[in-house]
Amino acid sequence: MTEYTLITGATSGIGYALAKEFAGRGHHLILASRNLARMEEIKRDFAARRPGQEVVCLQTDLSLHDAPEELFDRCRDLAVTVLVNNAGVVLETGRQIDHGLQDSMGMLRLNCTAVMKLCTLFGKAMCARRSGYILNVASTAAFQPMPFTALYGASKAFVLSLSEAMHLELEDCGVGVTALCPGLTDTGLFKGGKPNVPGWIYKMVSPELTARCAVEAMYRKKLYVVPYFQHWLIVHVARFLPRSAVARVMRHIGKVRHKVRFI
Repeated sequence: MTEYTLITGATSGIGYALAKEFAGRGHHLILASRNLARMEEIKRDFAARRPGQEVVCLQTDLSLHDAPEELFDRCRDLAVTVLVNNAGVVLETGRQIDHGLQDSMGMLRLNCTAVMKLCTLFGKAMCARRSGYILNVASTAAFQPMPFTALYGASKAFVLSLSEAMHLELEDCGVGVTALCPGLTDTGLFKGGKPNVPGWIYKMVSPELTARCAVEAMYRKKLYVVPYFQHWLIVHVARFLPRSAVARVMRHIGKVRHKVRFI
């Protein structure tokens, strides 16, 4: 039976880099995204580079209530041995009280609910086969509060905590669950331009480096991975500081970086 790697949000950024990384390792792919045209373009490109490699394109909007269940049903006849939960979104920066509830709930459905549902559905199938891998894309934002991107940080903290718990729950089934926690990555996530952070303080890294580190960690069945050492070091230094102090530092960084004004 042909085995597949399912990647959500695979049309750009880290998701696309992960698709290239898995394709380079000979995986047959299932791409799941709202952007069907871009997925078809990726499929043609991969087919030209690697004849015989299968790429299945499934158009879906995982922020919709029943979309994760529908995606699982569409994959029932395909042996998904690797699940990559990459699809996610971040709201415009600002105070949480200034965001509309509809936008906030949409982000939670995509960043949290869809990840939980897909982990549950595919994780159960993998556990029955006693093999498989789940790679959930969280963020270094998961390790501390993120004033002015509060809900994004909270959603990634959910993904990290869920992944760590399921890692321990499924390890006896032979299923690996790994959380990818990238720091600043050169993707299209920053719609207003790249953050103006000096490289000697916090280096922005490429999606390709992030993808390579993620896949290597996944196959080693690591609990989580922060791909770049400088990002890893900052995260772990912060863990030894009082949370109140870390929160205030992040508040200051958020105000400066996002030019927030109180009105």
